[in-house]
Amino acid sequence: MYFEWDSNNLQQVITDHPERENTVDEVESVFEDPNLIIKVGRRNVEEQRFNAVGIGNSQKVKHVVFTINNGLIRPISCWSANKQTTRYYYENIQGK
Repeated sequence: MYFEWDSNNLQQVITDHPERENTVDEVESVFEDPNLIIKVGRRNVEEQRFNAVGIGNSQKVKHVVFTINNGLIRPISCWSANKQTTRYYYENIQGK
């Protein structure tokens, strides 16, 4: 998997929200989770967005909003999953 990082999404995902404890490695590691759940999100005028829920290197369930540009995953936002999303994640991996 290849990712697209530039000053805009680095600022939005990493710099602007230090309380989320995101790093490039942490965000990318969510996509390595063999139980990763991806759902189609909102579509705005410019792009289709997707939601990914998985466990990153921190062993926390994370929620990543991303787009795909020219075959590259472009993270837009990332945070620790809330209780509802965490429950959804674990309920959906039990049968795997």
